[in-house]
Amino acid sequence: MTKNVMPSAADFDAWTQEDEDKALEAAAEQMKVKHLIKDGSVWFLAPHGHIYKLPLALSIDDFARLSNLQSDTEQIQALKDMLTAFAGEDAARQLAKEPVMVPMNILADYGEIISKMQGADLGKSSASASSSKEPPAVE
Repeated sequence: MTKNVMPSAADFDAWTQEDEDKALEAAAEQMKVKHLIKDGSVWFLAPHGHIYKLPLALSIDDFARLSNLQSDTEQIQALKDMLTAFAGEDAARQLAKEPVMVPMNILADYGEIISKMQGADLGKSSASASSSKEPPAVE
């Protein structure tokens, strides 16, 4: 276990942009979440071992709500609401205790997963990625 030692004035004077970059990178690494997709859900593993579950099949209402949010606070509240509906009150209460970067990272990963699922071709899912104007290929 590391011991927190109060920095001296000299430590502040010696602090460089390189020190800042390294410290921020290390802090960000500690807040990363992992995910997996299983049984129609996206499962997230938070840094302290808590697991959160969100639906892979996002409803239109939830998608619109997440897409139209402006502030981080609104986004985190929407995530808590979704967790409450999908995984229960305990999951939402636990998320509220996480460092703020954890739900932000969950939201970023979740948005990326939903985007990938929709497909990169103008929002079409991979199942409908081919143009409806093209005749189907016949073998």
